[in-house]
Amino acid sequence: MVTQIMNTGSADFASSTANSGTTNYLIPRTLLPNVMNAIRKKLVLRGLAAKVFGPSSIPGRTLVIPLQEEISTNTAMAVDMIGEGAEIEITNTEFTTRTLTPVKYGARVGVTKEMMEDGIVDLISYHAELAGYEFADNEESLIVSQLDAAATASSNTVANSNATLPISDITASMQQLEEKNYTPTHMIIGAEVANDLRNIDTFVEADKSRVMDPTKRLIGTIFGMSVIVSNNISAKLAYIIDANHAFIIGEKRALTVERYADYSRDTSYVVITQRFATIYLRAEAVSEITTT
Repeated sequence: MVTQIMNTGSADFASSTANSGTTNYLIPRTLLPNVMNAIRKKLVLRGLAAKVFGPSSIPGRTLVIPLQEEISTNTAMAVDMIGEGAEIEITNTEFTTRTLTPVKYGARVGVTKEMMEDGIVDLISYHAELAGYEFADNEESLIVSQLDAAATASSNTVANSNATLPISDITASMQQLEEKNYTPTHMIIGAEVANDLRNIDTFVEADKSRVMDPTKRLIGTIFGMSVIVSNNISAKLAYIIDANHAFIIGEKRALTVERYADYSRDTSYVVITQRFATIYLRAEAVSEITTT
């Protein structure tokens, strides 16, 4: 767990250790009373979860979810033609489980009393707000890892040797879901794939793509799927998913921000924690496209 303590420092700026350009200290400077934030990713994937299980749904440490097996020739309930008076054969379906175990994530930041007295930015509150973004970014990275794991488990992968993404790869990926009775609802893409799509006529034509708002990460639709750009996905990858069955989220502890003081160090701390897990629900509901 990373601990960062912020302080003002105690260097004597008039001493021999100061920078040789000491006249700089005589030039008035203005510090704005706010911080110009670093650019942040647009985080959108949590909203695509098939289901989010909150603390009340996870009474213990682990949540076990029973699932009916994917229906196939071997797992489907048998429906037989029965002769008059003949015994009806016994049949049933098969089941499996998915296990969700929330993991604790945390961060801690310390700010000295001098920094709070001398600073014009409330660094404790600033880092508490920043934590919301950083933890959400971590969630999204974990979701992408599960999409990758699902595509590997189901062997739903499409690759090409072209420099750009062809329409045929998109339709092949959709077919992998549709053959298993899933409905492709979303296409989640990296930045380079987004560039490829923007150069495909069938995508950019307004009457076909129905692009509504270019400022949103939802950049349009293609073949009925919502297309979303995520910088947590490798630039050359894309995932096609059925959002109703692709992945689930378990949150044993929602994002929690707590403050405490260490009087021996004259420092205040903010501690941010969360107990979170995500796991793919149905591997066959995810397909991965790899470009070069």
